[in-house]
Parts: sequence; C-alpha cells; structure tokens
Amino acid sequence: MEKDFVIEEVVKRPKLTKEERRKLRTIKRLINGEINGPRAARLLKVTTRQVRNLKRQVYNEGDLGIIHKNRFNKPINTYDISIRKELARIYRAEFKGVNFSKFAEEMHKRGFTQSRSTIYNILREQRIRSPQRKRNKTKKRK
Repeated sequence: MEKDFVIEEVVKRPKLTKEERRKLRTIKRLINGEINGPRAARLLKVTTRQVRNLKRQVYNEGDLGIIHKNRFNKPINTYDISIRKELARIYRAEFKGVNFSKFAEEMHKRGFTQSRSTIYNILREQRIRSPQRKRNKTKKRK
C-alpha cells in the first residue's frame, strides 16, 4: 500500500501596519460593545458607513479583513525587473560617466521606450548618479 504524501502549503500571514493595528483595536472595541459606531468613526476619522464595512470585514475574514484588498497588487504600469537591470547594466558597462539625458537619447536609438525621467528613476534606484556638469574656471582679472 502506497502512502500519499500531502504537502501543505505554508501561507505566510501578512503583517499589519501600525495604522491597521490601530483600526483593528478600535473595531474590536466596537464589536465588544465598549464604544458605539459614531465614536469609532470619530476615532478612525472615517464615516459610520465605513466603520460598518470594516466591522463586517472583521466578522467575515478575521483580523486580515482590515487590510486593504489592493495592498499586495503590483501596479500595471511598472516596468519589469529585467528591463530595469538591463538599463543599469548597459549604463555601467558602456555609458559610465555620461549624463542621464544623453543616456536616455541613446537608449531611444536602441529601441527602449522609457522616458528620460523613468530612466533617471531606474538608475537612481540602482544608486547610480548622473555626473555633474563641469564648468571651466573663470580667470581672475588683473
């Protein structure tokens, strides 16, 4: 007789932020009858309707009902990590010492569609700085 091994998925429980813990404490006080709805709304600085919704979510989902449902979603307009790494690699290998505006122009010629400001943000995330313009020293008058 063969034994079937069941691998349990370990679900990592998300941590609540300080603000979410404060909301949860207030909603639990509301559920326990220590405070009423309007008082909870004033403490949380939301409307009584939102308090009712939060209370319902805590009843249905437990403590995690406080967490906003969009919290863990990656924005649709983010650039893929491979593009970010590729831009940083190209800059370090071929364009070291070139300012970001010139680098952005060269990347447009190579087919990258990111704007200058996006390339700037990507390179700054990688702790790469655009070199400062060097001015000629003015000669002193006699």
